[in-house]
Amino acid sequence: MHEQMVELADLARTAGADVVGSDVQRRSQVDARHFIGMGKVEELRDMKLEGGFDVIMCNEDLSPRQQRNLELELKTRVLDRTEVILEIFAQHARTHEGRLQVEAARLHHLLPRLIGAYAYDRQVGGRRGGVGARGGFGEQQIEVERRRIRRRMRDLERQIEQVRTQRHQQRAGRRRAALETAAIVGYTNAGKSTLLNALTGAGVRAEQRLFVTLDPTTRKVELPAGRELLITDTVGFIQKLPTDLVAAFRATLEEVTEADLIVQVLDASSPAVEEQAATVEKILGELGAAGKPRVVALNKVDLLGPASRRRAIGALSGQYPGAVPISATNQTGFTELLDAMDRASRSDIVNLEILVPYGSERVLAALRKVGGVERTEYVDGGTRAWGWTPRHEAPRFEAYKVSSGTS
Repeated sequence: MHEQMVELADLARTAGADVVGSDVQRRSQVDARHFIGMGKVEELRDMKLEGGFDVIMCNEDLSPRQQRNLELELKTRVLDRTEVILEIFAQHARTHEGRLQVEAARLHHLLPRLIGAYAYDRQVGGRRGGVGARGGFGEQQIEVERRRIRRRMRDLERQIEQVRTQRHQQRAGRRRAALETAAIVGYTNAGKSTLLNALTGAGVRAEQRLFVTLDPTTRKVELPAGRELLITDTVGFIQKLPTDLVAAFRATLEEVTEADLIVQVLDASSPAVEEQAATVEKILGELGAAGKPRVVALNKVDLLGPASRRRAIGALSGQYPGAVPISATNQTGFTELLDAMDRASRSDIVNLEILVPYGSERVLAALRKVGGVERTEYVDGGTRAWGWTPRHEAPRFEAYKVSSGTS
């Protein structure tokens, strides 16, 4: 619970708030009317009268009724965890795609909370409608707002579907370019964007704040022996990631589900690293990507002393054998990381033995780009090469394949 409250404070600061205090109430069951007990409500009311705060943020999701009752009792704005995260996403969305997805999530969250935003007896044009009346001047303002929001949500869904189609076309283009793909995933602020920048020079915005990067960026990275891989930075995960966001960001999260390789970044310096790893595992499972080939990078080891570093690596090595300690900031451990990515991305490969005629060296260059050449030998008729390629690229080299009877 302590780590969750620390995280909520970080979220609040990222959203632009000054944190003046925090509190935890332990109850056998949630209060249906206010979420917290009435005694705590009265305590908060007294603090509010003393000018102690002007907004309350709750680490759990509140029902529309609980949120409305708290705001009426405390005469101040009350945000639940989902709304805090939505506010951060709204501030950090830079691209048209990101803004569409955030607006869709916010409206989906807002719709059931409209009750209370208007008094029940507030009417369009100042008139009341009769029992069963629909439309016209007697319609309640809340119904007008509901219809407006639903129309906007349908419009956003159409636009997001267009984004999804465009992403599918982009991925198809990458497949035609014969390059394997990788997605960087991890808990927010684990250092994913810093790692992408260090590996590729992408220039993605990276700060020590939560959810700085929302929009995915794809760049090429060169693996050992010259093979290239397309690697994409993705939105950070977090505990209790709002379902509204998961739904709205499905076009972006497909970068994870469609990737050939997952590069999972863990903040080895965080006291909550194991809990954060469990959150990432849960979300990958929900996305259907838990079984994909994976490389785990234990980032920020430069922030640990020798003893703490050994403890952190030891605690995680059982769950993630072969995890690679790195520092994305200092760019240490990258040789081992790239080697691990090279090996892991060969999960479905075909070994080749080909004979390439002299003058057709471009075939060997293509093989090095999508796979690897392990050995060559100059013989009559051309260059004989032994190497490997992803299975879906093997037909490209079928014409040069050496038959078993060839000497």
